Amino acid sequence: MRLDPGEGDRDVADGEDVAAGGRGIAATMPAPASLRVAVSNRPARTSSSALGVRGRLLLAAVALLLPPLLGGALLLGGAYTRERRVAERHLDETAHMLALAVDQELGQSQAYLRALIASPALAQGDIAALEAQARAIDLPKGYWFRLAAASDGRVLMNTALPPGTPLSGGQLGPNLRAALETRRSRVGNLFNSTVTNQQAIALHEPVFRNGAPAYILSLVMPSTEFTQLLTDQQLRAGWIGAVVDRSGVIIARTRDPERYVGQKARPEFAEAYAKQTSGRMPGVSLEGMPTIVSFRRTPSQDLVVAIAAPRDELGREAWRGLLLALAGAVALFALAMGLALRLARGITYPVEQLAARAAALGRGALVPTETLGLAEADAVAQVLADASQRLARSSAEQEEKVRAAVAEAESANTALFQAHRMEAVGRLTGGIAHDFNNLLQAVSGCLDMLLRRAPDDRSRDLIRAGMQAVDRGAGLTRQLMAFARRQALRPEPLDVADLMRTMRQLLMHALRADIVLEMVLPQGLWPAMADSAQLELALLNVAVNARDAMPNGGVLRFVAENVHLAPDQTEDALKGQFVRLAVTDTGSGIDSAVLPHVFEPFFTTKEVGKGSGLGLSQVYGFARQSGGTVHLDSVPGVGTTVTLFLPRAATAPRRPSAPAEARPADRVETRTVLVVEDDATVSATVSASLKERGFTVMQASRADQALALLQDGDTIDVLFSDIVMPGGMNGVELAKVARLLRPDLAVLLTTGYAENLPPLEGMRLLPKPYRMDQLLDALDALD
Repeated sequence: MRLDPGEGDRDVADGEDVAAGGRGIAATMPAPASLRVAVSNRPARTSSSALGVRGRLLLAAVALLLPPLLGGALLLGGAYTRERRVAERHLDETAHMLALAVDQELGQSQAYLRALIASPALAQGDIAALEAQARAIDLPKGYWFRLAAASDGRVLMNTALPPGTPLSGGQLGPNLRAALETRRSRVGNLFNSTVTNQQAIALHEPVFRNGAPAYILSLVMPSTEFTQLLTDQQLRAGWIGAVVDRSGVIIARTRDPERYVGQKARPEFAEAYAKQTSGRMPGVSLEGMPTIVSFRRTPSQDLVVAIAAPRDELGREAWRGLLLALAGAVALFALAMGLALRLARGITYPVEQLAARAAALGRGALVPTETLGLAEADAVAQVLADASQRLARSSAEQEEKVRAAVAEAESANTALFQAHRMEAVGRLTGGIAHDFNNLLQAVSGCLDMLLRRAPDDRSRDLIRAGMQAVDRGAGLTRQLMAFARRQALRPEPLDVADLMRTMRQLLMHALRADIVLEMVLPQGLWPAMADSAQLELALLNVAVNARDAMPNGGVLRFVAENVHLAPDQTEDALKGQFVRLAVTDTGSGIDSAVLPHVFEPFFTTKEVGKGSGLGLSQVYGFARQSGGTVHLDSVPGVGTTVTLFLPRAATAPRRPSAPAEARPADRVETRTVLVVEDDATVSATVSASLKERGFTVMQASRADQALALLQDGDTIDVLFSDIVMPGGMNGVELAKVARLLRPDLAVLLTTGYAENLPPLEGMRLLPKPYRMDQLLDALDALD
């Protein structure tokens, strides 16, 4: 248990105010007339038995408070000192533990190096065989080997580069020369690798042949590995861990590593690290925070691990000794009670009545207002009576607040349950849509090949009907993927008002003549960041639902406006600038029991065959995936309002580009396409269709097979690859490696599942399912 020092200060201050208040009442309240007469007739004498209530209370207060306060102060002082020492010792132990962890990590890296040094290939000078062995080692991500000649530092091997890459010359730096001179492994200084474009350090291991230096084998490790090592230790909140090399440069840091890694440690710390293998010292962190720093040098290398704790935190930790101090205070308080009881024997009926009335106040009962016959007691009794009346008046208010809080909590729990349920349904529908896309792609490819071979018009008509069914299935999967937030959106800045004006004619065709369409599109409406096609589909879905809810006609009203949202204004805690687009109808409305289900896929209140139940689910998925949200409010018999919130775009909408030229029907293809697809049916249909159109086609089902074909040297103009593939390497990673091998290679990617796509970095994407003419257009766009 930890006590907030601020609360302790308030407790002491309140106690002093009560004592002062008691003295003020006694000093200002006149004594009753009968008491004054009795005192004036009594002989003047000084005796302890003549003390009044005020004197007895003062003596009792002194007897009760003084011993516990003095004893508590002594115990707190001792507890503070002991606990601070414990906290400092824990800081030292943590630094020691982390130094061992860093040393263990370096030991693991040294094991990799010595395993290669023991290789017969290195003994025979077979660098190619050694490189093959080095590349076969399963190193952690970001690690790589480098071999240099001991004579001049010339680079002989670098596993960070693709095999066969020409190697640049090198030189023997201070750390390499030191490793050769000491005949021991040595950690180099932090450097920015031009190969991996990240900060790293290297562990150098000298290699000797017949007693003479032959090579220097190095293992390069990213500095982020050491930062992760520190982070995994789960230091206390507020503590900062760091690793510093022998030059005083920070290699790894748990707080703001991207800002401070590569900087020099403060001079006073660097000087201490250079002179001592361990220690503890006060200082100031790079953020300017006063700290206590404990540091340890790693046993095998000259790296320093430092742990900094806020200086005031060690003091706060010492407050945990308060419990021990309170136990001692209780013992002293018991002793003080014995003394107080002897002094308080003269306080009888008035004080007992005050205690009874105070107990009644604690139970919430009304305190009587009758006087007790003693001025001091009457004043306190009046205060208790007033407090009981105020408590009675506030009880009803507190009960009302509690009921309101309970209702709000129940509403929040209901909203959270609904969000979790929608997320679970989204994951299920997204997986189904992904698998269905591959099936549709296989069917589409087969129909395309049949269409080219159809002997008569009747056969071609039947095939085109099948292709229309495929298109309809593709539309259904797009709506499912939109609800599941796995649809590949193409968000761009768009003018919502201009889009609405363009859609007016389309909406009029979707509605009936007895429905009045109104649009309120103010000037100065912000551009929104969204996929224009998906937004049009969402608005059309809402309009169709509104049309069906107004069988006898009505009004459909679109209102757009700029809004600033605070986190408490929406259930999704959105904040910032948004474009609000509200669609209101005057239809039959939605029953409250149905409202929690309106955004679920395949849920519909329409008759069988009248609707798929995917319209509002597409609206929901599109809004959430676009970084906004959607709300639905409805009153049965009055109407429904669907409100879309779309994030404001940072730039103005772009002007539409000129349409692309049509593909010539007699175009002769000479390109070679490498098709990488793990689905055998899809691969076969796509490859056959491309061959019929004159392409030379090579096939692979995995990324490693594709790389082998790329390395054979055959002419390949285009890499057409699925993104999601088995084998540990996806299509995006394959494309990046392929471009390293062949910089002039054109790349086209495809996928039927768009969740968590890696950055495409300029590569084109063709969503599944696609028709062959769409594939040909995409291939032509690569030229």
